[in-house]
Amino acid sequence: MPKRKSPPETTQPPTIQDTTERAPKRQKPASSSSSSHSFSPSEFSPFALCSKWTTKDLSKSKATLPPLPPILDPTLEAAALTHSGRKKSPSDLSYERLEWIGDVYLELIASELIYSTFPTIPEGEMSRRRELLIRNSTLSAFSIRYGLDKRANFPEEFQLAGRPKGSTANAKRKEKALADIFEAYVGAIVRSDPANGYKNAVAWLKALWGPLLEQEVKVEEGGGREIDKEQNPKVRLEQLIGASHVKIEYRDLPGTGERWVDKQPQFGIGVYFTGWGEENVLLGEAWDFGKKGAGHKAAEKACGHPVVLTRLVERKRAFMAQRAIKRAEEEEGGG
Repeated sequence: MPKRKSPPETTQPPTIQDTTERAPKRQKPASSSSSSHSFSPSEFSPFALCSKWTTKDLSKSKATLPPLPPILDPTLEAAALTHSGRKKSPSDLSYERLEWIGDVYLELIASELIYSTFPTIPEGEMSRRRELLIRNSTLSAFSIRYGLDKRANFPEEFQLAGRPKGSTANAKRKEKALADIFEAYVGAIVRSDPANGYKNAVAWLKALWGPLLEQEVKVEEGGGREIDKEQNPKVRLEQLIGASHVKIEYRDLPGTGERWVDKQPQFGIGVYFTGWGEENVLLGEAWDFGKKGAGHKAAEKACGHPVVLTRLVERKRAFMAQRAIKRAEEEEGGG
């Protein structure tokens, strides 16, 4: 019987599994002790970099203005300091895109620092403190302190003398432009240094912003009680005119939560009093970024109200005196 011929060898296309098996192993990058790359992208964590403020930090940052971090890319640096009004063609760079991303970085860093430092305050108060750090008036002042206003390439109407025979930007427009420059500069710091830009921006802004919240940080380290019992205006008002048969009410004012200041809603609280011969008297009202703060401010005003300082306090004193006399008589009669 003739031998069966073996089938000719054929080359099969490699499967996905084959390709994977034959692929050379990826080499891990050599570790480096250089400080220029202290963390890898996989280790990046915005909140881990934003450690809380302490009074020890603030004592250092108050002494001197923290140094301005450099922008490592000259093209980004030029763009960050160039107003769109100085563009000669649509392809020319200006600070708009960097200002947009820088605004995001600033809000994120401010939010993380506040969230880490103040674990007990409500979201309304967190928003108020963040707005203090990132509002135009704050950022424009920083631009001036660092001399960015002198380095910036602004149109002539933003200069002191204004455009010759033309318009002059008003104070609000100048403030907005200087704040935009600061936001763009922050964006350029981060974008020009993928390895360390964000970390450097966090360290710089933490030192720069810290003194603005010094009092709040001290309060937090003291136990988070901004107003102790002896200084709490609500407690003080109760001590001045309160009693078991009188009523002190804290009510929302019309429009509360609908008024906005610095992009944040404002809450209004009024203190109303019934007792000692008075009916539903408004003793004080106040507005703040949170109801708790508004209530404290309203109580503070009520403590200085003429009706409180004259009639109501005297009536309570007279009542307490009469009650003391009555109790003394009852004790004598019982004895």
